[in-house]
Amino acid sequence: MIKLLIFWSSWLYFPFASLCIWPLLRGHFAVKVLAGTALVLSSLLAYARFVEPRRLVTRHETIILHGASESSPSIRIALFGDPHIGIFGNALPIERIVSRINSETVDAVFLAGDLTYHPDPADIPENFAALGNLDAPLFAVLGNHGVGLPGHDLTDALFAALGDAGAMVVHNGAFDMELGGQQVVVSGASDLWQTRQDFTFLSGLPAGKPVILLTHNPDTALVVPGSFDYDLDARWPYAWRTGAHTRPVPARPSGHRPVRQGAPPFHLACRRTARLRHDRNGHGGRAHAIPDAAAR
Repeated sequence: MIKLLIFWSSWLYFPFASLCIWPLLRGHFAVKVLAGTALVLSSLLAYARFVEPRRLVTRHETIILHGASESSPSIRIALFGDPHIGIFGNALPIERIVSRINSETVDAVFLAGDLTYHPDPADIPENFAALGNLDAPLFAVLGNHGVGLPGHDLTDALFAALGDAGAMVVHNGAFDMELGGQQVVVSGASDLWQTRQDFTFLSGLPAGKPVILLTHNPDTALVVPGSFDYDLDARWPYAWRTGAHTRPVPARPSGHRPVRQGAPPFHLACRRTARLRHDRNGHGGRAHAIPDAAAR
């Protein structure tokens, strides 16, 4: 209730800004300074409320995995998360995200959780139906908001919506796939806060293939068994791992710390797309990523 009150009261910016303009034009110097300061500060908040959440910025990154080179085969992956569709009407529509990803011509799409933020459960099928229009296979996990931390547990409703969209949910499991003409294993872990992560599926992973781990909470990297030799950790920030060592790629906001509806204009972007390169023996690779920034 408090968050909604703040959200809707933000419309008061427009009459407030109008009131600030008059003393800027007619007031004494001290009054002009006060009015100008108030207008600038309120405009920053207005930008965070009305402009930033609707921006969709695409960024490209290249991640070279262990054992790869510039000539290694590549896989192009789109990664986004935390759309937080729900009570706030300024969340970025899934349709726009899908359209942007399709324009990038990727080999796979990873959805790293937190699809919702206190939604009406009846709206979930409609809110995420556009995911079915993706041109590439979709892999997904849920985040803390999806499993009721906080709020209601929407696991069943979200799994149903993802299933209707043709998504492959990789909660504590793995898929042996061909992506972009290359053999890879796409694995996933459920949300860390739910305390139900189960890595017993590791024993069944095929040898000699790059392994990608998709999860929501970046701190999952701290609890992954040391025997799990995954090549690319598809979360924010990216990490790649060889043996028991995890090495982070340049920092980005984590999927667990979203750009909220109401983020300041200097907040970093959070959605990304990745291009993965690995050597022909499956021992590692190079990834090219495109964080596709956007508001949530």
